[in-house]
Amino acid sequence: MKRGFKKLNENATIPERATEHSAGYDISASETVTIQPDEIKMVSTGLAVQLGDDEVLKLYDRSSNPVKRGIALINSVGIIDSDYYPQEFKGLF
Repeated sequence: MKRGFKKLNENATIPERATEHSAGYDISASETVTIQPDEIKMVSTGLAVQLGDDEVLKLYDRSSNPVKRGIALINSVGIIDSDYYPQEFKGLF
């Protein structure tokens, strides 16, 4: 089974670990977005992910986002099911 990320547009960035002992991979937006106070917006990653049949991708917010940027994942933990491929996954802020 092939696993991994697929770029769906030229602005997408394949996730990487920031340091050797990072708990997870950093995922970034593939578009510039302005989010107004009290606004909820889907933010494009420009990525699709291919997983094994019994796997799931979990998106957790960085601890610095609420403090430095004033934003947070609206659903606390984003869940990407294995059968969601090849559709793009987005963060909801």
